[in-house]
Amino acid sequence: MAAVTYKLIGKRLKSARLECGLTQKQVSEYLGNQRNYISYVETGARPVDMITLSKLADLYGYSLDFFVENDPVKEETDLEQKVHVAFRNNDSLSVADLKTIAWLKRFAFNLDLLNKVLEEG
Repeated sequence: MAAVTYKLIGKRLKSARLECGLTQKQVSEYLGNQRNYISYVETGARPVDMITLSKLADLYGYSLDFFVENDPVKEETDLEQKVHVAFRNNDSLSVADLKTIAWLKRFAFNLDLLNKVLEEG
């Protein structure tokens, strides 16, 4: 079994960003980084630290595991690990909007996880 590479993590990050309809510029502003940093991370040219990866997972509505686990099937089949939120015009979202969206997605993800735990118990 091959290790998860920066390139694979970057590919998953790019896919998640595009699915959310966000630009690299919007994401870089949300993180407070340069746009080229996002490009480097998405191509695997630079590593992404866990704090940044966690923020991106929240923004994109995915579990952190989706990006770091070594399971090639995840990208195609693990829909339970994603929270969907749709907006009419992503071009006009501010950094404050993106922070609210990330909080909302993390809250929804945690609520769903809590409900699953309660159902099992």
